[in-house]
This record gives sequence, C-alpha cells and structure tokens, in this order.
Amino acid sequence: MTCPFCSVPTVPGARYCHNCGAPLSPEATAPQTERRYVTVLFGDLSDFTTWSESLDPERVSSVTDRLLAECVNAVNEFGGHVDKLTGDGIMAVFGAPLSHEDDAERAVRAAQAMQKRVRRLLKAESGGGLPIGLRIGLRSGLVVAGMQANLEYTVIGDTVNTAARICAIASIGTIWAGEETMRATKHAASWRRLTPVRLKGKREPVEVFQLLGLEDEPGTRASLGDTAPFIGRDAEIGRVTGRLEAVIDRAEPLVLIHTAEAGMGKTRFAREVRTLATERGARVLTVRVAPYGEGRRFGPLADLVRKAAGLRFDDDRATAEAKLRRIADGHPDHGECRLNITLLLGLLGHGRPGAADRVGGFTGQQSDAYTIPEAVAELITHMSTHGPLVLIIDDLHTASKDGIDALGVALAKIHGPVLVLLYGRPELTRSSGVLTRISEAEVHPLPPLAGADAARLLREFLGGGRLPKPDEDRLLGFAQGNPYYLAELVTLLTEQGLLSGTGDQWRLAAGSLTGKVLSRDLAQVLGARIDALTPAARALLRAASIFGDAVPPEATQLLEKEVPGEFDLALQELLDRRMLRRRSYGGYRFVTPLLRQAAYAPIGKADAAHAHAEIARWAADTELEGQSADDLVVFHAEQAVTLAREVEIEAIDEVWNVLPLAVDAVRKQADRAMDASEPERAVALLNGVERIATLSSDDRLLRGRALTRLGRTVEAEAEIEGLAIDIGLIPDEDHTDDHADEHGTDDHPSPRLFGDDFPEDASELVAQLLLLRGRLHRYKGELAEARGAWTAALALSRREGLAGPRCDAQCRIGLLDFLAGHLSEAETRFLDAYDVAYGVGDDKRLAWALQHRAWVLVARGDFDGADEVLREAAKAFARQMDLVGRAWVRGVSAFALLMAGRFTEAKRLSDVFMPIGERSGDVFAVGLLRAIGAAAQIGLGHPEGADALARKSFRDFERIDDDWGRGFAKYVRALAARSIGALDHALDLAAGAEEYGAKTGHPLLISLAHNLRGRCALEAGDPATAEAAAEEALALVTDDVLEPGRAANTALLADVRAAKGDRAAALRMLEPLAAHYDEPSLGRPRRAIVARYARLLDEDGRPDEAAEWAGIALKSFGEDPEATAWAAHYLDAPESREAECLSAASEHGAASKHRTASDHNAASEHSAAAASAEGAATVDAAGLDGTRVAGA
Repeated sequence: MTCPFCSVPTVPGARYCHNCGAPLSPEATAPQTERRYVTVLFGDLSDFTTWSESLDPERVSSVTDRLLAECVNAVNEFGGHVDKLTGDGIMAVFGAPLSHEDDAERAVRAAQAMQKRVRRLLKAESGGGLPIGLRIGLRSGLVVAGMQANLEYTVIGDTVNTAARICAIASIGTIWAGEETMRATKHAASWRRLTPVRLKGKREPVEVFQLLGLEDEPGTRASLGDTAPFIGRDAEIGRVTGRLEAVIDRAEPLVLIHTAEAGMGKTRFAREVRTLATERGARVLTVRVAPYGEGRRFGPLADLVRKAAGLRFDDDRATAEAKLRRIADGHPDHGECRLNITLLLGLLGHGRPGAADRVGGFTGQQSDAYTIPEAVAELITHMSTHGPLVLIIDDLHTASKDGIDALGVALAKIHGPVLVLLYGRPELTRSSGVLTRISEAEVHPLPPLAGADAARLLREFLGGGRLPKPDEDRLLGFAQGNPYYLAELVTLLTEQGLLSGTGDQWRLAAGSLTGKVLSRDLAQVLGARIDALTPAARALLRAASIFGDAVPPEATQLLEKEVPGEFDLALQELLDRRMLRRRSYGGYRFVTPLLRQAAYAPIGKADAAHAHAEIARWAADTELEGQSADDLVVFHAEQAVTLAREVEIEAIDEVWNVLPLAVDAVRKQADRAMDASEPERAVALLNGVERIATLSSDDRLLRGRALTRLGRTVEAEAEIEGLAIDIGLIPDEDHTDDHADEHGTDDHPSPRLFGDDFPEDASELVAQLLLLRGRLHRYKGELAEARGAWTAALALSRREGLAGPRCDAQCRIGLLDFLAGHLSEAETRFLDAYDVAYGVGDDKRLAWALQHRAWVLVARGDFDGADEVLREAAKAFARQMDLVGRAWVRGVSAFALLMAGRFTEAKRLSDVFMPIGERSGDVFAVGLLRAIGAAAQIGLGHPEGADALARKSFRDFERIDDDWGRGFAKYVRALAARSIGALDHALDLAAGAEEYGAKTGHPLLISLAHNLRGRCALEAGDPATAEAAAEEALALVTDDVLEPGRAANTALLADVRAAKGDRAAALRMLEPLAAHYDEPSLGRPRRAIVARYARLLDEDGRPDEAAEWAGIALKSFGEDPEATAWAAHYLDAPESREAECLSAASEHGAASKHRTASDHNAASEHSAAAASAEGAATVDAAGLDGTRVAGA
C-alpha cells in the first residue's frame, strides 16, 4: 500500500504515513458518520466451497491467500479501500474514506486488474486446471460511511447490498456493474447491456452491464465545454507560441509549467497548443499521468516512450523492440546513436525474452533512478534531430515523488529543439517540489476566465442565446471564471428545466441557484479537492460549510473548537488553495457556492443537525455586525429541526432546544419585513417556522396583518376566526348591518362583533383582532362594518387602558371621517391618538397620527401646518427605522405638492414611493400615487399616458370599493381630457367625480370636481354653468379653511366675471389672490392665478402694471407651463429669458422654505435605513432641505 498523500510505500498496519504523517487508516481522522457517493466492489471466488472441501486446509489457505492478496494489491494500487475480506471474497470501496474525481473508473480498472492477476495466478498454480474463478460486481451510489460500533470503518446502504447481489449473479471471470457505474465510466470503458435482472429486495428489475474493455490511458469526462469554441487565454497562447519559436530558432530545450485548479481548462489548453504546434511543423507527444496502477515510479517516462514509438499497451516485446530499433536506425549518424533498447524495453515492462511482462518495468534498483531517465532523454534528443518536438505531460500533479524526480532527470538531459509543457494543479509547484527537480522551468498559472470571456463562453453554451443581465451575473458568479464549473452548471440547470430558452432568449428560473446545483461529476471533482486537504483543513472547511456560503467574523472562536491548536494553519491552507477568501468587512466566504455544497454534502444528517443547532444557539447570544443574528438563528434552527426529523433524533436530544429560539427570531424577522413593506416575506417566514413549531397568538396575528396587506382576505379571515375561537370569542356570522350607527358608538360598541367571554389577559389580543377585522372590512369596501369593528376596538382599549390599540383605532376611524368629509372630527381623533402615543412614548404611533393629520391640514389649505406635522412625523419614523411610515410621509407630501401646483416634485415623490406601496400591498396608496403621478404629468404639460395611469388608479380603488379614490381618479381623468381639448368628455368625467364626492361627502374632492367642471364649462363657452360650479364650491368652504383653500374657486369666479365683461370685478377678486404670489393655492397653481391677473391688467390698458405682474408671475409659487410661457412672451424676449433664469434661480433658492417634511435627500435614504435609530433621525433632520409645500 502507498500513502494517498505522498505515494511513499507504507508500513503494514500503520495508521499514519512515516514519511509525511498523513492518516492511513480511515479511523485515524474519519468523522463518526459521512454521506459519500462511492463505487462498491464485491469479488467472489466461484465454486470455492466445492473445490476446497476435498483439499487439505493448508493447501486451500495458501491458494486463497495469494488470490486475495492479488485482489487487495489491485484495490490499493487504484486508490480504493479494502473494507473486508471473507473466506473466498473481497469487498472494496472507492470514494471513502478519501475520494477521487474518478473513483468509478478506478474501481473498474481495479476490477479488471484483479481478473487478470487471478487468471495468471490460477494458470501458474495448476496450468489453469483449478475449477474456480473470480466474479465481480460493481455499483455506484450514496452510502453512509463511518465507524461501525466504534470498531471498524465501513460503508452501509442500498448501494452495498446491490453490489453484492450483482456480484452473486455475475458470470465467472466477468465484471458486471449497475447503470450508475456504467454511466460514470463510459468515457473510458466499453459495456454490454444485459437483460435486466431481479435482485433480492428490489421491487423492479435492475439494469446490469458487462465490461468489455477499457481504454489504455485514464479517461477524461465529456463536457459541454469540449465542443465550445476556445475562448480567452490569448495571452497564454501567445506566450507558448513565442517560446516555441525560440526553441526552434535556438535548437535548445525549454520547460513551461502551467498550473490551475480543476476545471480551469488545462487539458483543453493543451489540446489547442497541440494544434498550434502541429501547424508549425513540430511533432507532438501527449501523455496523461495516471494517478494509480503499477509502475507509477516511471509511469510518465514509460508513456512518453510508448507514444514516441507508436506502441499500444498490449503490444508484445517483439513489436516494441522492432519499433524502437527503427527509431535508432533513423538517426542521421547511426554509428553515434546510443539508444539503450534493452533498458527502454524494461521500462515498458518487457524483461528478458520469454519472461513474463509486467507493466511499469524496472522498479527497485537505485541505479534505475538515473539510467532509465537518461535512456529516455537520449530517445527524445535523438527524435529531435528530425525536427522540433513538443512534449505535453498532463495531470503531472498525480505523479509520485519518484516519478517527478525521474522526469526531472530526463528533462535535464534532453538536448535540441524540444518544448516541454507540464500541466497540473497548483499543488504541483506548491507541495510536490517540482521546481527543485525540474530546474530552469517557467511557471505560469492559468487564471480564471475574465468576466467578458466567461460571458462569451456562456453564450456559446446557450447556442448564441443570452440571459438577462442579472441572471447572467448570478450564473457567472457561481462559476467564478471556471469553464468546467460553468459547463456543468448549464448542463444541470438545463436538464432540470431551470434554464430554458429558444434562439436568442433564455431565462433562469427564479430561485434556481438557491438549492443544490452540484452535478455528480462536479461533486466528485470538488470532493477530491477537499479530501486532498490535510485533516485539520478538511475538518475546518466542513465546519465552515455548516454556516453557509459565508462565515461571519464573530464565528472564529466557534470554528477554532473544531481544530484546536491547528486553526491558523488550517485556515491558511484553505486560503492558499483558494477554497476560502477573506471578506473585506470581516469573516470568510467560499470561493464559490459550489465548493460549499461539495464540502457540506458528506456531513451526516445527525451531525449536521447538531452543528446547525449549535450555530443557532451561538447566534442567539451573539451581536453580529453587517448581518442579522436573527437570520442565522432562523436558518440554522430550521435546518437543525428538519434534519433531526429526517433521521428521527429522539425527543430528549438537545437539538430540539432551538425551537423557541427559531420562533422568537422569526417574529423579529417578520416584524422587520412588515416595516420594510414586505408582507409576503413575513408570511413566508411565519409559514416556514410553523412547519417546525407552533405559532403563538401574536405570531398568528402578525401573519393575519400581512395576509390582509396582500389582499389574501380568505386566509386572513380564517386566521382571525381561528384566533377568536382559541381565546373563547364567537364571531357573529349573521352580522350584516349596513349602517354605521348600528355598530354602536365609541362608548357603546356593538356587542355582536365578538363575544365578551374571553380571558382578562387576552384584552389586547382581542383589541388587535378587532382592528384587523376592521382592516379586512375596509379592504373589501365594507366601510360601515369597518367602523363598527374599530369602534369596538376603541371602546375596549379605553376600558382596559390599552394605549397602542386606542391610537390605532382612532387613526382608522379618523381616516373614515376624513374620507367622509368630516374634517374636524377626523382631526380630533388624530390629535387624541397623538396625545396618547406621546404620553406613552410610542414614536411610531405618534408619527402615524401626525401623518394622518397632515391630510386634514392639506384639505384645509393649511400648507404651513402640514409642513410642520410632516417634519415631525418624518423624524419620528426615522428614529423607528420605519420605511413604510417614511414612505407614507412622502406620499402625503406628494399629494400636498400636487394640490399646491409643485408638479415636478409631486411626480418625483410618487415615483419613489410607488415601489414601496406595491411591496407593502397597500392598494389605496398605490392607487393614490398612480393618480398623483398622472395629474402631475398633466400639470407639467405632458398628458401622454396620463389617462391610462388614471384608469389603473381607478381600478385600484375599484378593487377596495373606495368611493373617494374612485372620485379622485375620475377627477384626474377629467384633467387629462381637458388638457387635450376633449371638453365634453372632461365634463362627463368631472360630473362623475362629483357623484363620488357626494357619496363620501368629502369637501376637498367635491370642490376639486366643481372647479374642474367650471373650468371646462367656461372654456366651452358656458359661463353660467361655470359660475354655478364656482359658487357651489365656495359654499362648501368652512370657516377653518384658509385662503389657499379658497383661491382656486375664487379665481374661477373671477374668470367668469371677466368672461361676462366685468373685468373690473375680476381684477378686484384676483388682486388679493395675486398678493399672495409666494404662497401655494389649493387646486390651481398660484402662478396661473398671478399670470391671469397680469393678463387682465394688460387687457384693461395698464401695460406697466401688467409687465410688473408678469415678472412676478414667473417667480410665483407653483408650476404652470401655459402661464410661464405667456409671462415670458409678454416680457421682452431676451429679458424674458434672463428673467426666467433669475426666477429659476430664485425659485431654487427659495425651495428651502417650500419643502415637505418627508422630501428627504434620496441619496440618504439607504444610508439612513442602515443607520441606528438615533443616526437615522439625525440624517432625516439634516435632510429636510427638500421642497416644502408652503412658504415660510
């Protein structure tokens, strides 16, 4: 047996290698349990019992010992592990405890070697007369490997049982295998499909195959990349080309070493070099170093000689000698040819004539280390006299130390135009000492493909098609510039239907890279890399894989426990071998998620469950930077419990103690998701944790809120009723009152909403259920029922002293009052909510009360008051890191800006808030913002698409049966129709808006609709209708409405007077409105009013005053393209341009006193969201220099 790490022969029975210290016996470092993909080999001597019963036991023992010794030697030579020997059979495993990327091929080659050796021994024993032979069965698949009963290392699983049964039915002297083994080796072996067989314990017949033959050299797996064009590597190809030209010109040898990790394209690169060299007239000899088999000491040299002479592995001595002598005879000076034919024949395994051939030739004499390499060097030098030679030796990292030494001696003795290209993994130069044995060699790594080259290769794999850029980036990020990784990913995802497309258009299914995306071939390649690590580094990598793709910096102490005293060295090895890399902000990350999956896959489920549980407990007690500890707790607790259930870990095990931690962490996560307008994520989180634990009432209530936001009313109602039943409440399903007053008052709520028989400690839960039920009614447009539920919640909250639910109920009822036009009542409720929240220090509810009150203030035209409360609300929301609340402040501000004529800012804010509203599932907010955006477009003179947007808004409000919203959407559609001159249609739409306004009783909506209908009528030549509309609108104005709230309708009435010929009356009405030029006006930009005043002055023959007011119009509050154009045109053209510039500058400078409180600097939005509450408040406070609605 040889050491799998340094290839030095080992001491029989030793647990560690005496040369390098690596573990030899599996139990030395093997974990308790591993899940491994292996190939199991069973060999059985047929008719052994019949043959042995008539012989002396010593005779039987002698023969079987030698037969089984040959089998054991074959297993060891090909890197397998002898699991057990029976009296007449052997069981071996390839892939455990150490794996190789070609374990299945190794098993097949070992099986073939066993058959050959057994036949040879039986022939020598009795001339072939012994009535026994060897049958072999192979099967590849998943097994559980580890220490059985703490006594011996073995593997267990269906793969083992099936391999044994295949062996039992195989014909004598044959090798049979299952389908998995056949598929894994078809690139190197020929198989014949046999009739499916029925095996004990199998429900269905099993496919079996018989081995027909094997390729001489180790096989290479077929890959999608084999047929793709050669992409990238221009610099590397150029370097090789230059070195080849230098070798030819100088007639001197040169050695180039190229190193790269598996899959980087070393073999493909060598193939391109071979083509390049052949085109330049060089002869190319290519060999791959076999990592197993007999004669490894001189394996690379023997392969070179074989290739040079054009020999096959099965050519006899006579053929080999004839071909070698033909080379010698071809020397230009035959007398000077010193080829040692006898030595070369011995290297090829051909001893004296008549002696048994043995592959690998000379193996033991000390002089061989010099004489054999010199003989090979002489052969190569001799051949170079006929023309330049290129020697390509691939996979040199698998050669033994002696093999590299021998190759180094040979290369040092070569003369002439010979370019030697050596290819191998990075360990070739890092640990094998090849640079000390092969002097004057140039070493060049093959780096990962550059991003552009990797993208080109991906497009080739897709037949010229393209993925969307985000999908392409994710896929290339997984592959990390490794062509083989990329090819395997594309193949696997395509086979699974996750990557699909035709022609130019391809798509990657959502979430396709979040699961296991490791093909079997790629898993073996990466698994072999991992098993080649030192035991400490391997243990550390496995421990890191439990965390996931990344390990936080705080986890170092946790990892150190896995490799006590060896952490630093093990970590450095993983960094050097590019398995882990440091993150710029601390901690470590796997170079690719594929490597993490390969490291994690072998861990036993029970071991993994306990490891995940340990991380969950650790994360629950740890403050992490840069990520949420709750995320770690939830992920690892869920993994722990899922795995524990799969392997049925007993209930008293400590792994189950993570359940409460998971539930608590999920609750925090779900709260954050709701705050971030991600109700769908909140539902997913709570549903996920419910699979492993029972949710509390609070958690179910939270899920009900999230479901309501998402519009999943049936599920939300089921959640509410389930909770109500659990705490003794009986929903009254016959409750169908249609009028608000039938649902009670604040002090006497309807008793029919829920029963009163519930535990005292459930009061807050009941209040929250009532609030949630009211939201469901509101969502479905059942306003009376909503008011009833909220009124009941308010009464209960007052009685039980529940501050939070009281605030929520007052705000909800206040919004209904606002939309019904009861502005004073609404404001009273919002003020009460504010006072209660302030009294208990509830910043969040305080902010919402302020935000709601701002609606009332805007409706009254009190823009200064709205500014003040919105600023205070913005600061409170920032302190709470409440993105939804802050976004709603923006939404209210957008509405206020629209009403004030600040259309650009209103449009910007509506665009910013829209995605947040959509994520939050707030249909009212989305519908309102669509309407605001459409109206702002119209106000800016860009009506294109505005009607379609307003239609969408109407559908949003239709969905929740909201009359105010439908009326506002109709109003915006009327604006759009008017802007394109469709006055009749605009009048119809405005009338429709009035009807919805009448249903709600909301004075602002009614006033806006009246004003617009009046404008349309006036433009259509009907001043009487316009006058009536204006007077109706002004009649709605109450004493608490300020001048800005009256200005638009007063201006309309003035225009009616002017249309009737009473210009003087019109001027008298407009003069006080124009005097407030630097203040907003509700529903019509102040700039339009001032410009109209200037125009009437001009018509009245007062040009100087008109010019003065035209200039003032350009500086007036609000935006109106028509008014701006008229005023600029009225003034002298050059001066008007200068005035416009000055007014724009003035307007920009004055913006600081015309900003809404929520119009924060967009650039600070994300930084504020990531800051602490105090920091966020500071950022928001500092960022209140955005556009305010009102003047100072």
